[in-house]
Amino acid sequence: MSDDDQLGAPLDRVRRAALLSRAEEIRLAKRIEQGDPQARERMIESNLRLVIAVASSYRGRGVPFADLVQEGSVGLVQAVERFDYRRGRKFSTYAVWWIRRSVMDALGDGQAIRVPVRAGQQLAAVRRVQGELERTGPASNAAIAGHTGLKQETVGFLRGAARVTASLDKVVGEDTTTLGELIADDHAVDPAQRAVVTERARDVWATLALLPRRHREVLTRRYGLDGQPEQGHEEIGRSLGVGAERSRQLEREALHRLRSVVPGTALAA
Repeated sequence: MSDDDQLGAPLDRVRRAALLSRAEEIRLAKRIEQGDPQARERMIESNLRLVIAVASSYRGRGVPFADLVQEGSVGLVQAVERFDYRRGRKFSTYAVWWIRRSVMDALGDGQAIRVPVRAGQQLAAVRRVQGELERTGPASNAAIAGHTGLKQETVGFLRGAARVTASLDKVVGEDTTTLGELIADDHAVDPAQRAVVTERARDVWATLALLPRRHREVLTRRYGLDGQPEQGHEEIGRSLGVGAERSRQLEREALHRLRSVVPGTALAA
């Protein structure tokens, strides 16, 4: 069977549906704002040919045409519910963006997990409810489950399986910037923070240079200023050929000298 045959009579009715004038769109939009379900259905039915037109341009990309139409219809419903006639734009211009967005989601270019056909209706319902809930805030799995009658686990699976993956090498925009270059590294050191740390380290070493060699070495080893593990006085004393008590004395003297030349120094632990 061809794609058109799969849709059958509904497709014929869509093609025969009368187009709305601008004045009719505005009248229906006002009634929809007032919660008129018949106006909502009329607006949807009169614009289903937009769904057919958009879905037709994406045939042959691995998703059945009927599924593309179904997903496009979800986008049309979102457009009907979000349309603001006061902005002066035609509904068809506004709706095409929502329809194309839903169709592209269905295509899942590069999608790692394909949603089974039998889950299509459930996924469409989840997306519709999600769109409605997100008009007032984030939509949780629990909230969507409550509106669709599905289990939270099912909602979570459908939302996760429908996510699209993309190559990090994909060029974004009109230049040669790739997607990977736009993703922040959570483990990277902030440049501003790195500059502050570097400047502080430079100040510390410049200050330590004012001390005699042994005093400087005691502080460096005691507080790990050279990047090595901090050492106790017994270990420092052995390296200097003195006792642990002499090492403590050198530390006190060094800190006293630093306080005298740099008021408020915080080298002391």
